[in-house]
Amino acid sequence: MNDPEIEGVEINDARLTFHLNDGRQVSAPLMFYPSLLHGTPAERGNFVVYPYSVHWPELDVDLDADCLLRGARELPQYAARQR
Repeated sequence: MNDPEIEGVEINDARLTFHLNDGRQVSAPLMFYPSLLHGTPAERGNFVVYPYSVHWPELDVDLDADCLLRGARELPQYAARQR
């Protein structure tokens, strides 16, 4: 399987963007991921990039490149635990 690897991440108050090793940039509105949206800028800025996913340890959030490519949204039960 030749899934693209994540090379970089940008996150701000409005969007989450993954930079992929095949040259693509894929992004989604941050409102797709309420656990990230409701986190502080410092919590959102503390992440670990793995080849196929990104982990936010303080927020207990993991997203893979496929999620953004498919436009998948965070399930409500996961977002509710962050409040």
